[in-house]
This record gives sequence, structure tokens and C-alpha cells, in this order.
Amino acid sequence: MQAGYKFLVRMLCGLCLVGGFAACQKVDLPSEEWEDTEQPGQTGDKPGNEGHEPGGADEPEEEVPLPPEYEGAWTVAGILSEYEGVDLDTDYEEMVVGYIVGACDRTMKNALFTIDEIRAAGVNSNVLIADSKDERDASRCMPVELKKGTDVREEANLVDNPEVLGRRIGLLGLVKTYFKVVGLKNVAYHEWLTNGGDVEEPEPEPEEPEEPEGPEEPEPTPDPDPEPGPIQKDTIIIDSQPGHIEGGRSIGHK
Repeated sequence: MQAGYKFLVRMLCGLCLVGGFAACQKVDLPSEEWEDTEQPGQTGDKPGNEGHEPGGADEPEEEVPLPPEYEGAWTVAGILSEYEGVDLDTDYEEMVVGYIVGACDRTMKNALFTIDEIRAAGVNSNVLIADSKDERDASRCMPVELKKGTDVREEANLVDNPEVLGRRIGLLGLVKTYFKVVGLKNVAYHEWLTNGGDVEEPEPEPEEPEEPEGPEEPEPTPDPDPEPGPIQKDTIIIDSQPGHIEGGRSIGHK
């Protein structure tokens, strides 16, 4: 009986040792491959990026090169970012290049992108420019003031010049708060650019056709000099017996 009891105690101790040994064994962790996988919230899994494939509507347009004199000019996105939050009471003169995409009716909330809307509202005092000629998001557009009596207003307002919608333009002006956003005012210079980036040359005026010249009229033959006639001499007659001159005095010989 006592021997059986000792055997049972030894068996229990052995089981305890085996269990403790097993508990001390290395625990397998997830593989390194799993650790390298992207976690939610990391690059590639940002909110709002779902469903946007390369080449979609949000794909930026290929940047069109600018002529040498425009190197260093701002893009619309660049100048909006640079001057965001800046005190624009100070004058900052900048050159910016963009496409004319619309106009603004008293507030950026009323951004207009079609000629029919712009003409109906009669907006000829400003235009909106953007980096893409197909831009329809007002937050990516920059309002440009067209002062009355200026060349830029005459050439660029969309009420009178609907054909300039979608054209590229270079503008030099002052960066100011305009419609409560970063805008361009007091435009001092503007130049039209082709969509290929070159300066657009003005079309030459058609030359008026020259009138055909008729046959030359013969010069009239000069009249021959007339032959000189006899020289006429003036004859002086002296009165040898002067008389009385009425209202005067008598003249006589001594």
C-alpha cells in the first residue's frame, strides 16, 4: 500500500515537470512577412483613395513646358499654397500661368464654368484660372480681376470673348485677397500662350491688294520759248510851259 502511494506521488511529480517544461518552450510569433504588410491607415490605404485607378479623373495633367521668359512663373496650385494665410495687405507682384476656366459671380460659391451661365450673369469683371483647362473645382481656381478700361479686360472677359475659355494665359499682377481667397489684381501685363507652352503670336493682318498701275501718261511737251520782241522804252514828256496847278502855287521860269 505504501509502495503504491509512493509510485502515484512520483507520477504526479513527473507530470508537473513535463507540463512546466512545455510551458517554457519558445512561442512561435507571426512571420516577418506578415510584419511587412501595410496596416490600415498607412500609405496606400488612406481614406478617400478607394476606387481611384491610375489615369482617372484625379490624375494630374502632363505639365506643359513654358517659354524661357516664363521660367519661375507660378502655377495656380503653387501660388495658392504659397500665399495661404499670408497677410496680403502688402503688395506682392507675381507672374502666374494658367488656363481660363470660368468666372465668379460676386462670391467663389457662385463660380461659373459655362459661357451661357457667365453671359446670363453678365460677369465681365473677372475670370477664374486653373492648372487644368477642364477644372471645375472652385477651390483649385484663382480669381483674376479685370479692371475696366484695361487691355486684359477687353481681351479676356468671357462675355465678349467666349472663344478664350480654355486658353492658356500668363499674367503679371499683385497677389491680393479677392472674393475672400488668394487672387490676382491690378494686372500690369498679360500674354496668351499656346497649349504647347509657346507664346502665341498675333495673326498678321491681311494685306490689301495693290491696285494695278495703269499705263503711264506721257509728259506734256513744254512750249518753246517765245521769240523776244522789240524793247519798248518809256517816253518822258516835259511840259515847257507849266500852267497853274489848282490848289497849289504857280510854277514859272525865272
